Amino acid sequence: MELDQNAGHDAGPSRLSVHPARWREWLALRSVRGVGNVTYRLLLERFESPQAVFAASVAGLTQAGVQLTVARAIVGFDEWSAVDTELERVAEAGVRVVTRADAEYPVNLTHVHDPPPFVYIRGSLAPQDQSAIAIVGARSASAYGREVARQLARDLAHRRVTVVSGLARGIDAEAHRAALEAGGRTIAVLGSGLDVIYPPEHRRLAHDMAQHGAVISEFALGSRPEAGHFPYRNRVISGLSLGTVVVEATEKSGSLITARCALEQNREVFAVPGPITASRSRGPHELIKQGAKLVHNVEDILSEIAAAVTFQAEPQDGAESGLEPAGIGTLEPDEERLVQLFDGEPLHVDVLIARSGLGPARVLEVLLGLELKGMVTQLPGTHFIRA
Repeated sequence: MELDQNAGHDAGPSRLSVHPARWREWLALRSVRGVGNVTYRLLLERFESPQAVFAASVAGLTQAGVQLTVARAIVGFDEWSAVDTELERVAEAGVRVVTRADAEYPVNLTHVHDPPPFVYIRGSLAPQDQSAIAIVGARSASAYGREVARQLARDLAHRRVTVVSGLARGIDAEAHRAALEAGGRTIAVLGSGLDVIYPPEHRRLAHDMAQHGAVISEFALGSRPEAGHFPYRNRVISGLSLGTVVVEATEKSGSLITARCALEQNREVFAVPGPITASRSRGPHELIKQGAKLVHNVEDILSEIAAAVTFQAEPQDGAESGLEPAGIGTLEPDEERLVQLFDGEPLHVDVLIARSGLGPARVLEVLLGLELKGMVTQLPGTHFIRA
C-alpha cells in the first residue's frame, strides 16, 4: 500500500492562529510511556493541565491514582527534542491542535470514556457540530448502498445536521460528498496523520471538507494508516455523533466496530436493510436483530435524536445557514397550532402529527422548540404533555 507522505499539505489554513509552543506539554504528556487516553483524562481531572502534571512529584502523581512506573516516567521525561520536532512539523503543515482546554474541542467527545486529549485538525469545528450523525459502511459498496448513503447525507445536511465519517472508499466518501453538495457541514476522522491522506485519491475531497467542516485525527503527523489505528478512529467517529448509521457492512466490517463503539458510548445505532442474499446486508441485518433502529429515510433518524437537537429546513433564497436554538418569545403559528392540541393529557407524537396536519419532521422540530421554551414536556414512549 503506497502512501503519499505529503498528501494534504494543500488543505486547510496556511497559518496557525496561535503559536505551536502552547501545545508543547500537551503533546509531551501523550508521548510518555504508559499515558494512554484514560490515564491522560485522569491526570487532567486531578491536575487540570499538562503543565501542572509535569510540575508534580512522583508522590503527588501516585496519590492521584497514577501507577508508580508511569509517575516516574512523567517526572523523568526527557524527550522534549522529539516534541519540538513534532511542533515544527505541525507549524509547517498548517495544522492546528485542539486540546481539551479549548472551547473548540467537540463537546460530544468529552462524554466518552477515553476521549483523545487533543486532536489535530484542518478546517474548523463549530458548535452546530454537536448535532452530528455518522454514516459508515462498506468500502466495496453497491450502487444501492451508495445512493442510500448519498440520500441520507443530503437530507441530514438540509436539516443542518453535520455528517461524520471516515473518508474511506465507498459509503464514507459518498456521505461526505453528498453533504458538501447539499451545502452542509461534514467531518472526516482519519486513522493516520493529517499529512497522510488515505486513500490518496481523496486528497481533493479532504481539501474541500476543510473548507466546509473539518478533517481531524488523534494521530501525530506522519502516522501511517496502520490496521491498529482504525478501532481508535472508529470510536472518535461515533463519539462525535449522536448516532451512527450503518448502510452496508459484511459480518467482519469495521463499520460494526463503529456501531459497537456507539453502543458503549450510549449513542443511537441505526441500520439500513438490504437484499437478504447480499453479504453486505448481513452486518446491518444483525444490528437490527440486536435492537438497532431500521432506517428507510431520514425521518427515522431525526425522530430518535429530536430530544437533543432542533432541525431546520434548508435555507431558502440564499439565507444564512446554521443551527440555531429555539428562543423564548412569541409563539410561531406552528407552535401555537400544536399547543392548542393539548387538552391536559399526554399525546403521542403520531397523534400530534395526524391532528396538526404538519409533517413528521416539522412536528418534531416544533415540539423541541416548545420544550426549550418550557411549554411542553416529553414523556417516555414519545408522548408529550403541556407543561
